[in-house]
Amino acid sequence: MREAPVIRPTWVTAFRPVLRLLFCCAFVSAAAASATDLFERASWKNYTYVNDVMALASAGDTLWMATTGGLVYAIVTAPSSVTRLTNADGIGDNDLRFVVFDSSGWLWTGGINGKLSRRQTNGNWAVYDFALNGNLLPLSAASPGPGGILWVGSSIGIHKFDTRRNGGEIKETYTRLGGWPASNPVRDVLVADGFIWAVGPAGVARARVDDPSLPDPAHWRSWTGLPTLNTIDTFHGRVYAGGDDGLYVLADTLSSPGDTNWVRAGLAGVPVYDLYVAGDTIWIATDKGLAACANNQCQGPPALGSPAVSLTSIVRTGGGSLWGGRLQYGLERRSDSGWTSITFDGPMDREFADVAVGNDGTIWCVHPNRGADFLDGDHWTVLPYYDVGPGGPGTSVTVAPDGDVWFGAAGSGAYHVSPSDPLDDWVHYDTSNSSLMWVQDQIGVNNYIVIRDVAVDSSGRVWFANAAADSGRVLAFYDHGCWGSFGTADGLNSNAPQILSARNGELLVGFGNIGFADFTYDPPLCTDHVPGHPRTRTTFKTTSDGLPSNDVRALLLDRADSLWIGTNVGLVRWAADIRRFLKVPLPPEAGLTINAMAADAQNTIWVGTGRGLAMIPSGDTAVFFSPQNSGLVGSNVQEIAVDDRTGNVWIATASGLSRLAAGVPPAPSYDQILAYPNPFTIETDATRQVRFNAPYGSRIYIFTAAGQPVVDFAGGAQGWDGKNASGVLVASGVYLFVVRGSDGGAGRGKIAVIRRR
Repeated sequence: MREAPVIRPTWVTAFRPVLRLLFCCAFVSAAAASATDLFERASWKNYTYVNDVMALASAGDTLWMATTGGLVYAIVTAPSSVTRLTNADGIGDNDLRFVVFDSSGWLWTGGINGKLSRRQTNGNWAVYDFALNGNLLPLSAASPGPGGILWVGSSIGIHKFDTRRNGGEIKETYTRLGGWPASNPVRDVLVADGFIWAVGPAGVARARVDDPSLPDPAHWRSWTGLPTLNTIDTFHGRVYAGGDDGLYVLADTLSSPGDTNWVRAGLAGVPVYDLYVAGDTIWIATDKGLAACANNQCQGPPALGSPAVSLTSIVRTGGGSLWGGRLQYGLERRSDSGWTSITFDGPMDREFADVAVGNDGTIWCVHPNRGADFLDGDHWTVLPYYDVGPGGPGTSVTVAPDGDVWFGAAGSGAYHVSPSDPLDDWVHYDTSNSSLMWVQDQIGVNNYIVIRDVAVDSSGRVWFANAAADSGRVLAFYDHGCWGSFGTADGLNSNAPQILSARNGELLVGFGNIGFADFTYDPPLCTDHVPGHPRTRTTFKTTSDGLPSNDVRALLLDRADSLWIGTNVGLVRWAADIRRFLKVPLPPEAGLTINAMAADAQNTIWVGTGRGLAMIPSGDTAVFFSPQNSGLVGSNVQEIAVDDRTGNVWIATASGLSRLAAGVPPAPSYDQILAYPNPFTIETDATRQVRFNAPYGSRIYIFTAAGQPVVDFAGGAQGWDGKNASGVLVASGVYLFVVRGSDGGAGRGKIAVIRRR
């Protein structure tokens, strides 16, 4: 194959000395970086809240915990040995409700997202979907039965799951359990002594486990009119069920089942969540602590001196220790010395409202209903003074150029935190010491301040979206010790600011009802720490200007100063050359609600939606990450932050925090610039490119081995598709690249091209 013709522009002569040096350079190798390649090689790590323990199981000295943030297991002889598993590790669901072992020793777990997961002998996971009409069904419980059958309870009934056939499949689903209403939720299932039992809000249902006619509701015996029941087990030949109003027992025995009724066994008025039989005792996890029944006598909570806390589950490990699961507080463990509370290091809540990356790599987080914390390495620390709650949720966090951290809350105002001493060096700002304003028309509530967003410009000026502020002063600023504000008098005629994007002399303000404002001002804003009266200009863009909606939820000025606007009905980009908004297409599964945006060092655009995360490399097709096709921890993305030093993308969701390592960070120096993939194979018509970890704004020049120019293009996110300046594919061979930075720096290297088409 003859080599494609090349063009020899005038800049070739200037690069001749550089080209002669390239032959001493070695090839480098890295993974491909087109949109498709980045999707395939994305590496995920999730940080979830695992102190909501929903269910327990044990195998010898290993304790397994189903939590709302994934599966956790601990070697109880070494309490520090704790391992967390999420969908990034292959499990189908993070919000788990049960964990059980079957007779073959296989571990099964599932939860509210409708995916049953089985841990295989090699440590990998097999995942099975439980769906009705395309909608996944929340799973609540599972019980192994004979013949390799796992009986699974869900929001609509019971599923007979064959663990052996075709690697695992649903054989039958039963939505009519005797006299229960159709498709009623099942809270717990039990296989014992030839029967399958189910409990839930409708009561109790029972059938022979080997009955071939279980789809017929007449083959189920049911009891209704009972309080909602949560758990069921057998003990000393009797069947016990616990529910919202205590403990019940069936008057019949297992050896002679009849048609008699359930009677109260004790714990009247005490919610019961789990039953666990060990020897001659049935242990009971209740809302008031641990209870127990033995020798036909029930001891109410707290039994054995256990703390009077709400327990979700109970189990005993090989060494004989009792373990109780709790909501928000991890575990309770009973040993010879008494009871011990055990919580796990991690974020303080499962829901994240915002995330920011500190100059030193610390990850700062806000939780809407619990507060704020930060991740330093693998350790989490709570900021105890950040005052939020259901009536005034946490909203925002950002990092200033000097490294200081600023938080906003809808209720308590703003916080200024020093990263060097975050637990002691902090300041709380409200109406008493700032220009922040309380919510208008709130008589007797003069310090309830709603901060929707915080942004810092390149000069270190801090801006606050002060929603519903009295006197219409909806923008406040902090300028190196000086406070001031702007509002209706400056053309900001809406009290619903919800998102900010700042740079020196310009502030973009997204509103929930009138589009967005381009607010410009002439610095400085303060002189001798006294706010001045700078000349300001306010220009609005609304649906009449081409915005898809006036509900603006995300704003981004990318690395090339292009403006991206996310709304509740889609994403657009402002095309300055034609002065109009252009619709940015996303994959259909991404949905239309845009919550967050960020640009990385290569100017790849990351877009958070109500359904997941979209990635838009420059000049490439967008791809979409969701919990179903990737390790993303949750579908509802709230905010995104990029660590330019590492290339990591941090995604705050309503279900946890994800860290995505998908790209290559910019080279720290020009002599470390790589081309990847290398060798570069041209096989199909797919839009794969050679990428370079060059600084954004640099320019890349490609030459043949003989020094003939091939093509040149802007560095950063753009790559080389293997074509020359005329659009013709080059031949196989060795090619040279030179990177010229805007600061005058230069790098160089070789690329091996293998052409197979």
